[in-house]
Amino acid sequence: MQWTQVDTVCAGIGRLALLLALTHSAQAATILEEGFESQGRWQEQIRGKGSIERAPGGVEGKCLKTTSEDCALVYYSQPLPRDRVQGKRLIIRAKVKLENVIKGDQDYSTAKLHVGFRVGNEPGNRAQRFVGTTDWHDEVLVAEIPAEATQVVLDLGIQNGTGSAYFDNLVVDDGVREHTAVSLESVANASFRDEVAGDGEGGFLDAGPLDLRDLPVGDVRLGGVDFYILPPSENYGRTCVVLRGAKRPDRPARIDTVIPVSKKASRLFFLHAAAWPSPAHSDPCLVYAIHYEGGAVVEVPLREGVDLGGLDAPRDLPNWKVAWSGKYAGGTVGLGVTTWENPNPGTPIAFVRLSTPGTGGVPVVVAVSLDPKGT
Repeated sequence: MQWTQVDTVCAGIGRLALLLALTHSAQAATILEEGFESQGRWQEQIRGKGSIERAPGGVEGKCLKTTSEDCALVYYSQPLPRDRVQGKRLIIRAKVKLENVIKGDQDYSTAKLHVGFRVGNEPGNRAQRFVGTTDWHDEVLVAEIPAEATQVVLDLGIQNGTGSAYFDNLVVDDGVREHTAVSLESVANASFRDEVAGDGEGGFLDAGPLDLRDLPVGDVRLGGVDFYILPPSENYGRTCVVLRGAKRPDRPARIDTVIPVSKKASRLFFLHAAAWPSPAHSDPCLVYAIHYEGGAVVEVPLREGVDLGGLDAPRDLPNWKVAWSGKYAGGTVGLGVTTWENPNPGTPIAFVRLSTPGTGGVPVVVAVSLDPKGT
């Protein structure tokens, strides 16, 4: 067997720089922001027995309430400025609450965030659909709008289902992001949610409520960095990576598949944490191996208590800053960002591989993004 020599450089922690703040950021441009306190340019579409009202009880002040009683189409609609949305990847966010929304005869017969458009004589649409009964929560629609699209219209409401859907705090932006998100679809091996601790069927850490069920998903900006967090509705529910640790020896020590990149980057941002960390542990808890086009490899070893913080006890560390935190029955859960300065910004990164010695805390990797500036 012929061995291929690979140049490997161990990137010391000196190359790890914590991103405390980003200034002069290239923020996405807001196209529409709506709290539903007045009707403004919105138009009502009701076909069948239904109603639309601006009702009290929103996240702040009033909200939009759409109700369908007989599988009616009930839409609150507004045209979007064509010159600002053509060829853009729109990010549409809203707070949504549902009351007994039941799907109609077709898959599309639900409550939804919806964008309709035309390309020539052909209609097109993008939608985020939802059913059931829920309290206020975040919904996100990522809508790719063709450059040739005309008559681009945003719709909120229910299409041929029944029930009531409430909307508030709507924001539409043009999807421009300062950082480039990398997909974890190929390596994700766990979900964000566990129901019962210790039943051997945990989708996350098998630790019951110690999970990430309340983490925002989709295109998000956390800790000053643009990330894409896999939603549970994608990738067969696999949304993150959980590796081996002292309390979870059954998890893999290495992910055989890789995170494809094929881009240059001046910095990499890792959104991650370690469950049940042991700061006194001397071995690295998590290793990112950066494989460049041409064969060179740079290993980035991260230590608990310095470069990787606790999922179940998040606090800022020298090379890890808390970017998101939430509450669970036992306390606080959180994730942090570590920023790594790439020593080879002019060479494309082919892929990233994840591994761990598996003897310390349990590594959890949720998202990776790149900084394309300076390449």
